[in-house]
Amino acid sequence: MFKNSLAAVALLGAFAGSAFAADVTLYGVVDEGFLYTHKDADKTDVDAVDKLELKSGIQANSRWGLKGTEDLGNGLKVGFILESGFNADDGTQSVSGTMFNREASLSVMGPFGQLSLGKIGAITQGTSSWGKVGAVSAFGTSYGAANVGNATNVFAATVGVMDNTIAYQTPKFAGFTVYAQYSMGNSKTGTSSTPTQVENKSSTDRYYALGATYANGPVNLYFAVDSVNYASYFDNTTPPSTQDMDDSLTVAFGGSYDFSVVKVFAGAQYFDEVLVSKVSGLSNVGLDFLKSKMEGYALQASASAPLAGGTGYFGVGYVDASEADSVAASAGFDIKYYVASVGYKYDLSKRTNVYGVLSYAKGDQDVTTATATVYDRKPSMVGFGVGLRHNF
Repeated sequence: MFKNSLAAVALLGAFAGSAFAADVTLYGVVDEGFLYTHKDADKTDVDAVDKLELKSGIQANSRWGLKGTEDLGNGLKVGFILESGFNADDGTQSVSGTMFNREASLSVMGPFGQLSLGKIGAITQGTSSWGKVGAVSAFGTSYGAANVGNATNVFAATVGVMDNTIAYQTPKFAGFTVYAQYSMGNSKTGTSSTPTQVENKSSTDRYYALGATYANGPVNLYFAVDSVNYASYFDNTTPPSTQDMDDSLTVAFGGSYDFSVVKVFAGAQYFDEVLVSKVSGLSNVGLDFLKSKMEGYALQASASAPLAGGTGYFGVGYVDASEADSVAASAGFDIKYYVASVGYKYDLSKRTNVYGVLSYAKGDQDVTTATATVYDRKPSMVGFGVGLRHNF
């Protein structure tokens, strides 16, 4: 007991000492509510599944973090972000064994812009300080647990938070900010079923992205193109083998315009050689059993407006895809996805709000099997969530 007390005092002392040397902030989100889902797989002899649960992170994933900056003089600053996700309903880490799963970065900032190194989220997703795609949807990247048609429910996100990443953003000029990212992948010891991965080599997946945002008065715009250079060397085969893997590509554009009485959002994305599971809406309705890569496009439109003292939201999304060129014709497929969502948020204070969301989604698939038969299925999902969110 005495040793634990000494350790706690030492930790607080170290933190207090660092706070005098730099501007350090403890921050976070605790979000918890009730989530109801109804899933109908549209399969013979398979019943629909209804589920009611206490759920963490319906509106925003629960998290805590430390961030800080130090002024080095001559216009230079150094900063860091350490951010960890957790589940408020059971107290577990979002990713077991990884303390700072959402971000662990060290940055240098100055007149040249910002250069960051570490575990960093892609600009094409919503996790971490680098995520920008939320600009195309009134729902941002929130409410994913209820399968709301947010930015990443409809758009493909080939990666999330990446290890060993180099990220750069320019200073803002005439409303524009440009972003570039490169992830060198992972270094992991292989097993009999998983290959060894060597950072920045062909045995690991590497990621590239280039994007830009524009903000000027009521106008906000977003553009991004990214690619995953998939691993092509596998040492868990005998003998070790190489394979020509087609790299993924996504190109997205969108934004919003604020008319004061209503704010409208829209976005479009083209994707190629992207796994079906990388569009979260397709996974949620059960179309991700297709382990293949696809080519297609996604469209979304949404709006937010003041409503009864709070904010109301409405959005729709559509995905149309078929097998990518790397998929054999005998395993061809066509899939479509539709989603419509409504939501409401009421602020109890500057840091606390209550919310409710309702979403309906439907998939449509035609799959050609090895025997040239067609497997038709139209799975669907209803999601309804209410909850409370507090920021600190």
